[in-house]
Amino acid sequence: MNWAKFLLMNLGAGLLVLSPFLPGPPNGLVKLFYNAGQILGLFGVFAIPVGLIWTTKELKRKKNDKQYQVDSKAIILLTLPLTLFLTAIFVAEPIRNFSRDFAINRTEQLIQSIEKFKANKGQYPNSLTDLIPQYINKIPSPFIMGIDKYHYQKHGDKFTVSFQQNVILNFNFEVVTFDPTDNHKADGKLVELYETGKSHWKYYVYD
Repeated sequence: MNWAKFLLMNLGAGLLVLSPFLPGPPNGLVKLFYNAGQILGLFGVFAIPVGLIWTTKELKRKKNDKQYQVDSKAIILLTLPLTLFLTAIFVAEPIRNFSRDFAINRTEQLIQSIEKFKANKGQYPNSLTDLIPQYINKIPSPFIMGIDKYHYQKHGDKFTVSFQQNVILNFNFEVVTFDPTDNHKADGKLVELYETGKSHWKYYVYD
C-alpha cells in the first residue's frame, strides 16, 4: 500500500479547499473548490465511521495475512472526508486570517497615493484610476486567489477601501474595510465589527 500516495492525495485536497486564501492571482475556480470542500466535508462526516470500520477490518486482515493487499477504497473513504471536514471547518479560519492580513498589507502604497492625491488636489479621487500614472503606476492586486480586487468609495471628503472573501458557501462573506475616520459600519443582519490588528482596518461578516 502506497501511503505516500494517500498523503499527497489528502494534502492536495486540503490545498484545493484552502486555495481561496492562498497567494496568487484571482481565480473564480478556487471559490468553487472551497464551497465544494465545505459541502463534502459536512456530508463526509457520515462516511468517516464507515471508512473507519472498513479500514480497521482491512488492517486486521493484513495483520493476519501479510500477503493481503489492503483495499485502498477503505483508506480513501476514511481519510479524504476527514481531511475535507477538518480543513473546511477548522483550518480555513486561521488561513483566512492570513489572507486578510496579506491583502491589507498590500494596500499601503495605494492608501498613501490616495492621500497624496488629496494633498495636491484638495479632494479625494473619484476612482482609483485617477491615481494613474502620476501617483501610482498601477492599482495593486490583493494577490489572494479568492479576493477579486480592492473596492474604493469616495464619501464627500472621506473614503474607504475594502475587499471581500468567502466564509460559508458565498452566503456569508467577510467584508474588510479601511476607514481613516474609524467610522466603520456593518451591513446585513450581523452588525458586529471585528478588529484586524491593523490601524483603521476592521471587518464584519455579511449575512
